[in-house]
Amino acid sequence: MNFRDIEKKIRTPAVWALGAGIVLSLAVLSIYIAESGLQDVSDETLFRLLALLRYLSFLVCICSVYLLAAGIFRVIKRPGVFLIVQIVLFLCSTLYGAGIILIDAFILSITGGNG
Repeated sequence: MNFRDIEKKIRTPAVWALGAGIVLSLAVLSIYIAESGLQDVSDETLFRLLALLRYLSFLVCICSVYLLAAGIFRVIKRPGVFLIVQIVLFLCSTLYGAGIILIDAFILSITGGNG
């Protein structure tokens, strides 16, 4: 794989959306964890952060599933170590997105919704 192929791969919108989604969701997750330990933070603020985290995790999950499928097809056509590493990273980001969505659903079911 040459530099031009790597540059083309990096410039795709799905990769940019995945990167932005992961960075933003990790930022929101850290803010949520930091504020959930404080006593003076309202539940409404926490539920808004949780909703934002849910949508960002959905974006991460959708983009990573798309890139995972594209990577698997690419490995079938042209096997390579770099492509296998990409598949592992996309699989990890899929698991991250799905895991955050499940944790969000668990929190909402315990608290009785965001009402």
